[in-house]
Amino acid sequence: MEMIWIPIIGILSSSAMVVLVVYFVTRSRQRRVESQVEMQGRMIDRFGTAPELISFLQSPAGRQFVAGVQTAPAVLTRERILSGFTRSIVLIALGAAFLFLTYFEHDRDFAIPASILFFLGVGYFIATMVTYKLSGRMHLGEVEQPSLSASNDLVRP
Repeated sequence: MEMIWIPIIGILSSSAMVVLVVYFVTRSRQRRVESQVEMQGRMIDRFGTAPELISFLQSPAGRQFVAGVQTAPAVLTRERILSGFTRSIVLIALGAAFLFLTYFEHDRDFAIPASILFFLGVGYFIATMVTYKLSGRMHLGEVEQPSLSASNDLVRP
């Protein structure tokens, strides 16, 4: 009767661990975004009038501030593409290692994990390539410099 609790506790604790890891990762990302938004909001609130804000945005520091806000999606896309390539390389290498064991150890039991890992790696590679192509078409990889001439036309001192 006592041995039956071991797998149940193992399954429940591993599931709880996955949930906690996802929670902490999501929470840290949320805190980082909240702090960035708060800092940017405080910076914008420092300017009393629209002409002061426009003159700041036209300065090198203002351009750097706006560029930092605009480059966030591009940086995120690049990170996802690179992590996709990393995952695909690791999975393909693991699949190749199991395939190596299948042929050189003459044990066909390694063929199933070899196939699964190899084709998961190929799937990640294809998904990453599709993401890369789509991001190029949506111009997420390119960062355009902000145009402030429209702002100058709308607000005049």
